[in-house]
Amino acid sequence: MIALSVIAPIIAVIALGYLAVRRAVFSDDNIVTLNRFVFTLAAPALLFRNVALTEFPETLSVGLWLSYYGPLLAIMALAWFLAKGVFQTRARSEYVIIGFGGCFSNTVMLGIPIILTAFGPEAGLPLFLILAFHGLLVFTTAIISLEAATKPNLRLADLPPKIAQAMREQVVIMALAAGVVWNMTGLGLAAPVDRFLGLLGAATIPVALIAVGGRLATVKIGDNLATSLYIAAFKLVLMPLVVYITAQFVFALDPLFVATLTLLAAMPTGVFASVFAAQYQTAEAEAASAIVTTTVLSAITIAVWLSFFSPLLRV
Repeated sequence: MIALSVIAPIIAVIALGYLAVRRAVFSDDNIVTLNRFVFTLAAPALLFRNVALTEFPETLSVGLWLSYYGPLLAIMALAWFLAKGVFQTRARSEYVIIGFGGCFSNTVMLGIPIILTAFGPEAGLPLFLILAFHGLLVFTTAIISLEAATKPNLRLADLPPKIAQAMREQVVIMALAAGVVWNMTGLGLAAPVDRFLGLLGAATIPVALIAVGGRLATVKIGDNLATSLYIAAFKLVLMPLVVYITAQFVFALDPLFVATLTLLAAMPTGVFASVFAAQYQTAEAEAASAIVTTTVLSAITIAVWLSFFSPLLRV
């Protein structure tokens, strides 16, 4: 019941966005605008402020990052490799998107709201430490893999400009990087600036959840259900399980850190799976369907993990 009390309001806001589109209160273009607002204004403000003000511990085990990114890269490779046997005769780039969908979490639109709601602001430390390098590492891996899959004659010298361009276009990543740099100066934030960022960042959670619901109302999953369920098995079951085992038993992290990393790993497939699929014109329908399928199924799996970590819940 405690776990349900955390996730039920979040599901309710997502359902509100879904109904708003189904009832034509919002159009598809409105949802696109809401997504743009989240990713270009609200979320960057939230992430910059939180990273800039986070008091990083003087010593921090590298196990924090290895507990998350080790399983992430391993599961991406495993989902990619096994897909070649399960879904034969597909293009190489499609396997990359499938592997990416099986490990890349919806961090901004669902990860931040659910984790901070469940575990309180104390979870911000491990959460934002992971997010500070999330886009850089995962996007770089995805771009290199897709470039190699779509361009057999690719030269290594061609990769750095493409990666740099991709990073410059992601305001969220730039905000995280700027927050880390500002934190290192030790200057803090002036009161008016802090209030401005806090006010703008506060819109991230509700608007993001409304946009997620609106997106659910516009995507059909029937024709790609088998691929979506394949991706969901890796993303919602294997990914959080391996992250939990690694964080808990290999590196013996603090319980709050273990819970935060596991919940972040348990989030559904992030929207950038669809972004990369569209950019490289490969597995576009599969990526969109996987996002919807994992988002719907994650209501169950996230509730299970919240129940598992119930002693840490802040309700």
